[in-house]
Amino acid sequence: MKHFRLLLLVLCSLAAAATARAQISVSISIKERFHILHEPIVATVVVTNQTGRDITLSDTAQFQWFAFRITSEGDRVVPPRDLRYQLPPLPIKSGETVKRSVDLHQLYELGEFGTYRIQANIYFSGLDKFFSSRPTHVEITDGRTIWRKTAGVPEGQPGAGQLRVFSLLSHQRGEVNTLYVRVVDKDDGSIYCTFPIGRLLDGVPPQAEFDSANNLYILQLIGNRAYVLTKITPNGQFAGQTNYSAPKTRPTLRKTSDGALQIIGGRRETALAQNPVAEPVPKLSDRPPGLPAN
Repeated sequence: MKHFRLLLLVLCSLAAAATARAQISVSISIKERFHILHEPIVATVVVTNQTGRDITLSDTAQFQWFAFRITSEGDRVVPPRDLRYQLPPLPIKSGETVKRSVDLHQLYELGEFGTYRIQANIYFSGLDKFFSSRPTHVEITDGRTIWRKTAGVPEGQPGAGQLRVFSLLSHQRGEVNTLYVRVVDKDDGSIYCTFPIGRLLDGVPPQAEFDSANNLYILQLIGNRAYVLTKITPNGQFAGQTNYSAPKTRPTLRKTSDGALQIIGGRRETALAQNPVAEPVPKLSDRPPGLPAN
């Protein structure tokens, strides 16, 4: 009988521990494992309230309710850029699942090459404990520079008179070789953008030209007789893409006498190209939407 009571106590303890672990479920996903330096690394965190009651996640004097633990090779902890960031409280109904996406590169010092181990940590002050996701991993490398030029920022724009270095880089994402654009301040090295703009086919280099306002236009082959034209402003803002077809000859960019650009040998399609950065990369200051997870 004594042994039976001891066994029952152990089983109850294990059951209670399992219930505690399941009170708030946390998971993290990052679509791409491989990234190039300074590229946005968008992590989506899903939180499910399994406490059996409505709760509110909120910061305390000691802990932020939403954070990550990121370590690099050698188990070195990567610090956040702002140790004192604050987030509004997030109420979650009993049984509800919410999610939010953030750019880890904006939040943490991910400025070195290597492999990073990433966990999402949710702190619930009502239980005074953290709930963590299973870890995921990303690798940061750098692309191969295939084109680079410097241009100034025209008058009337932020940073007028400053110089920007525009680069095109190729990088293998899975089985697809992808073309990236990067814009950097020539003097202080500030990164204005690093993002993919489409598939890059082997043996067919893209063509890049500036217009009279120093907007960069990139024309690249993305498929069978299919091209895409991308526009990037002097401050690294994505300004749209357009599809072109060229059934007979390869199209080219040509600058006119007034500084404008035109495409010779290509036909503009009515459908716009898929915008690789149409959705703004979420920031830490964005309030968690609290929408049901898909």
